[in-house]
Amino acid sequence: RKKEWDEYFHDLDETLSNALQLSPQRGVLTEDMDAELDRLYRDHVALPRYRRAAAETPSTRAAIRTRINQVFRRAGIYRPMQKGVPVEEFTYPGDSLRLDYSYRSNGTRGFVHALTISGDVAQAKVLAFTAESIRGKLAKTTFTAVAEMRPVPGNRQHQFVARLL
Repeated sequence: RKKEWDEYFHDLDETLSNALQLSPQRGVLTEDMDAELDRLYRDHVALPRYRRAAAETPSTRAAIRTRINQVFRRAGIYRPMQKGVPVEEFTYPGDSLRLDYSYRSNGTRGFVHALTISGDVAQAKVLAFTAESIRGKLAKTTFTAVAEMRPVPGNRQHQFVARLL
């Protein structure tokens, strides 16, 4: 009887190997067989559950940029935007900072950059320095910093970043 099962599983493995993967048999000790079967099903068969990205609050620059990309694409303005704009022509040679987006409109050069106000305050300082350097070289500019949230009134760090920019 065991030989029949072994042959059956071998045939399954040979014919369905691209659609079905059989793992080696393992024993399990449990007090609640139903709960253990549910766990095994979740771990090995069920599709993983992911939270929707749109429902999450972006908390990193990369997540904020991803959200900006989605908004710009939906608005139809993503393609004409210049992306990853080097700033060394406005600051100093060797400055490796790249602003996320740039555009031109009616003689004005605009810049958009993702920034976390709950994270590293130094990012905001660098952006403020860069904006002043660019304003010194270009007559008409606008800057937009996109953050993960509005500054919270009682949060000193948030208020510092808001005043800085």
